[in-house]
Amino acid sequence: MDHHDPARTHWLKAIGHARGPLPEAWLADANGPARLARTGFPRRPRMVEGDRLVLYASVWKRVFGIVEVTGLPTDDSGSARWPWTVPIEALVVIPHLENAPPIEAIGVAPRSMSQQSHIRLTERQYELAVEALGGVAG
Repeated sequence: MDHHDPARTHWLKAIGHARGPLPEAWLADANGPARLARTGFPRRPRMVEGDRLVLYASVWKRVFGIVEVTGLPTDDSGSARWPWTVPIEALVVIPHLENAPPIEAIGVAPRSMSQQSHIRLTERQYELAVEALGGVAG
């Protein structure tokens, strides 16, 4: 992965919420493939093609993947809660949340994501996410 593209922004993107947490084997259920095709937002996100999202299982407080934004945001999802979506392509995913590293491993406190669908990450936080997710395979 090229971590040093100055045009690329890195984000932490929450998936799931208290009333609808991700299942532990999130990739194996009926919604698994759709979760890796598009991701939703309550408002238009300031994301562009090439940005990277570190996926965060909010209830589990774990990071479980890195995806790349592959197109511009659209507001045609039909969802009242998540009207805006961006298309994504998976780069690295951990299929079982029990194996995924805790959010603290990337230098982010869980409370940072309270009431947020996404936050901007620093270059260092993104590098820590790459290392933590790659370390699962090690």
